[in-house]
Amino acid sequence: MNDFQKIENIENQISQYYKMIFDSDTDDYNYNKLLKNQLNEVIMNSRNNIIIVEKALLVLAKSTGCAEDQEIAEDIMDYLFENKIINTKELNLFYDNLGTNRWL
Repeated sequence: MNDFQKIENIENQISQYYKMIFDSDTDDYNYNKLLKNQLNEVIMNSRNNIIIVEKALLVLAKSTGCAEDQEIAEDIMDYLFENKIINTKELNLFYDNLGTNRWL
């Protein structure tokens, strides 16, 4: 499976996640975090391929809608930026496409 397919697979899993019912808020949060950390892994493994990195960042941004999503995404973005895996341009790409922007 190539990186584009991995991202599409994760995006599909995120879409399915929105339809799932969990026994607890903790289980819900942990599964959400697991899916988004898969995007983080793709980014880290593809750091030299800007197209892959940007595609994964866009999926992360578009799937960030509530406070818990924001918390998970912030942790990922902070890590990527602080470790110089992404730069300011890519950070701005993420924030410019946040799913929460529809409420701003």
